[in-house]
Amino acid sequence: MPDTLTLIRHGLTPWNETGRFQGHADPPLSEAGRQQAERLKHRVAASFPAPSAVYSSPLTRARETAGIAFGESAITLDERLKEIHFGEFEGATRPENERHPAWTYWAEDPYHRAPPGGESYADLRRRVIPWLESVHGAEGHLVAVAHSGTIQMILAELLGVTHPQWDRRVFVRHSSITRVIYTPNGWMVERINDTRHLDDEGVDPYWHG
Repeated sequence: MPDTLTLIRHGLTPWNETGRFQGHADPPLSEAGRQQAERLKHRVAASFPAPSAVYSSPLTRARETAGIAFGESAITLDERLKEIHFGEFEGATRPENERHPAWTYWAEDPYHRAPPGGESYADLRRRVIPWLESVHGAEGHLVAVAHSGTIQMILAELLGVTHPQWDRRVFVRHSSITRVIYTPNGWMVERINDTRHLDDEGVDPYWHG
């Protein structure tokens, strides 16, 4: 049983900076995102126990963040940690997507409804929970570098939230640290959205994966 599970969101990308839905699209980190990952590297080295294993989504933005922060050779890529697939919404901004004929139907219940060509959040949860179950028997400190939606569905599962609301979500900032610890009574959330390694605590675009 892992003593600690640390969940890290990837750093900023150019699409995050321009408010574009990413999902399974694969832009790399922006310069600001690489700087966030460098600060994350120093933070985890100074403040966290050495990880016994590091997992990452295979999408470039997560893989680059993990490589900068923890070193590329130690990373295990896992498809189940990918962000939600936004289908036809990917590559567009929210105002652009609000003009899509499927937007209103999807936005009424994105937990159960998928955008055209994409996944619902329930689909994402069904994908990521088997990953969580697969590391259940591991020991030590596990790290997973992933995405906002992925981290939120893991938290929903651990906290027993059956129907997360898209418009009432936990804020998970880019390169932020979320940590859960295992106790005799089960999992306990120890911190969410820890960004003390970042210089600027101002507004950070957090939608769109």
